[in-house]
Amino acid sequence: MTSPNRGALAFLVLLTLNPAWAGLGDFESSIQEEKVKMHARHAVVVMPQYSVHELQNSDGAHIQQYVGSDGRVFAVVWHTLYKPDLSSILGGSYPAYAQSARESARKAGIQRRFRHESLDVVVQATAHLNVFSGYAFRQSMLPAGFSLSTIALE
Repeated sequence: MTSPNRGALAFLVLLTLNPAWAGLGDFESSIQEEKVKMHARHAVVVMPQYSVHELQNSDGAHIQQYVGSDGRVFAVVWHTLYKPDLSSILGGSYPAYAQSARESARKAGIQRRFRHESLDVVVQATAHLNVFSGYAFRQSMLPAGFSLSTIALE
């Protein structure tokens, strides 16, 4: 017989296995909260027009969040051994992405790569042998002169 406390404990453990990250358009201050949630090492590389926050935890999950001079996340790159929480990564852009992904899932066959492009948001997600990687960015927030080759994992 399982006690209610064991069920609550299992639920809390599941919550910690799928951490949330700063979503597109979120403020830089949310990255510190994520560092604590992920138990991650945090490094910052400051460039002239943006900064890159790198979070890495002991299981190898590696997240890069690109923050513009306005203090908001304009791009995110991930490489994890578990399916990332794209609703957190994409923030308010997630509903359009989710609809596009549902439509794509109706196609026959195995799809290891999915690309979503809307008027402002581009998402490239790849899954292969329990390795999940991808990137997302908001075109309207890209700093002048920013090269997309910096984040593309093609």
